[in-house]
Amino acid sequence: MGLRTFIKKKIYNLKFSKGKHSEIKNKTILITGASSGIGLGLCKKLVKYNKIIAIYNKNLPNLGDIENSNFISVKCDLADMDNYQNIEKTILDNNVELIINCAGQFGSSSQLISNIDFNNLINILKLNSLSILKILQLIYQNNKMNYLKKIINLTSRAGSIELNDKGNLYVYRTSKSTLNSISKNLSVDLKKQFGISTITIDPGNVQTGMNQKGFLSSEKCAEYLIDIICDNKDHNGAFINLLKIKMPW
Repeated sequence: MGLRTFIKKKIYNLKFSKGKHSEIKNKTILITGASSGIGLGLCKKLVKYNKIIAIYNKNLPNLGDIENSNFISVKCDLADMDNYQNIEKTILDNNVELIINCAGQFGSSSQLISNIDFNNLINILKLNSLSILKILQLIYQNNKMNYLKKIINLTSRAGSIELNDKGNLYVYRTSKSTLNSISKNLSVDLKKQFGISTITIDPGNVQTGMNQKGFLSSEKCAEYLIDIICDNKDHNGAFINLLKIKMPW
């Protein structure tokens, strides 16, 4: 790591230097993208006091370190809309109170308009954007919506239309902008009908499989996400970062 990068990382982490953090207890929590990055960090922090339903597609060995009777791992390719049987069975057997939607991929390495891989674009849209709708549809169809209290959708600054001043990244930007739109819609419909809050969060420059040079650890990011979930202020319908600062759509 160069000196300039080291200094930038140090300054970035200073924003996230407060001490004590909140805890969630006695909840049934469904986490997508659970086998790596932020999702894995959340599983490890939340499993001590909660029942965790960890949705994964790859990297099962990462979840093997979590030994707890309240930990349920469910394999599902979220980009395959005909592959949700395991999730539906788990939903039937449990009353999900909180969803933390971390599942996401960047997409093909080159995303210029001249060489967009449309099959890849469609698959990334399904995974990054539409999968949360499919999960909620299964909860709705199985009469479990009244148990659900909060949905956290992890998005990206790249999904902000207003902040886009660099262009490119058609696959990733499109998927995250779509997720933002879905989140805003859910915040209206589900709040009105069931009292469910939907919060859209940009976790920032976090070290994950997609961003291996990220400045903030996934464990530290998980702590701040839990703080937002536990906040007495209702952030329903908001697009915010880890410091609870509003982001432009």
